[in-house]
Amino acid sequence: MERLRELMRGRKKNRLEFLRGVVEVLLSGEDVYSDEVLFRDTVEEIYSNLRSMVIDEGKKELLDAYEDAVILRAMVSGRYGDVREVLEDIMKRLEV
Repeated sequence: MERLRELMRGRKKNRLEFLRGVVEVLLSGEDVYSDEVLFRDTVEEIYSNLRSMVIDEGKKELLDAYEDAVILRAMVSGRYGDVREVLEDIMKRLEV
C-alpha cells in the first residue's frame, strides 16, 4: 500500500514509467485493494494518463493499453453487471 501511495505522489515523472510502476504494484499481490478510494483513484489515474497519451499526444502504440484501461475503469466503477448492459448502453449512445 505504501509503495502505491509513494508512486501516486511521484506521478509527475515520466508518465510511462509511472504507469508501469503503478500497474506493477497492482499486480504484485500487495494489499493495495484495502484502501478502496486509493485503488479507484489509481485506476482513474491509469485511465486518464493513457487517454491523454493516446488522444492528445497521438501515441497510437498505446491504444490497446488505453482500451484495457477503459474496461478496467468500468469494472472498478461497478457500472456494469454484464455484457448486455454494456451493449444496451452503447446502443443508447449510438442514437444521436
